Amino acid sequence: MPISIATSKPIDRKALIGKVLRTANYRVSTEDVQDFMGVMPQPSGSTEKAPQIAPPTFAPLVAVLGLLRTFDWSADFEFDYRDGTAMFGEQSIEFHRPLYVNEEVEISAMINDVYEKSGRQKFDVVELAFKIKGDRDGQLVMTGKQSYILFK
Repeated sequence: MPISIATSKPIDRKALIGKVLRTANYRVSTEDVQDFMGVMPQPSGSTEKAPQIAPPTFAPLVAVLGLLRTFDWSADFEFDYRDGTAMFGEQSIEFHRPLYVNEEVEISAMINDVYEKSGRQKFDVVELAFKIKGDRDGQLVMTGKQSYILFK
């Protein structure tokens, strides 16, 4: 009697293109912005009070933290993070208005593209397109794309 060895079927993540992910929220807290600005050099003798507008360099942090809340590695990307390797790829952001301190933003995203590449081994690049709206006026704060590399 022949012994059959189960082989896993290759994952076709291209079928995920167009999938809308769950929305997530992130509050731009005074503490987070001050912690972030604390790693940036301050002019000597500066007695600045808490900022009302987050610096533009804070926005990528909001995008990364917010987007990580919009998906589940296994359910949305068919990826087992317990034994697989995932890496952050690229990010591009278009600003539409300032990001205000103490504002809660809503992050929505969808899988925009998936393509396979190879180096030492094959991997998929999953690109998300996102929109981030503020609760201050309901308007877009930023839009952009972010990619993740999922090794096979």
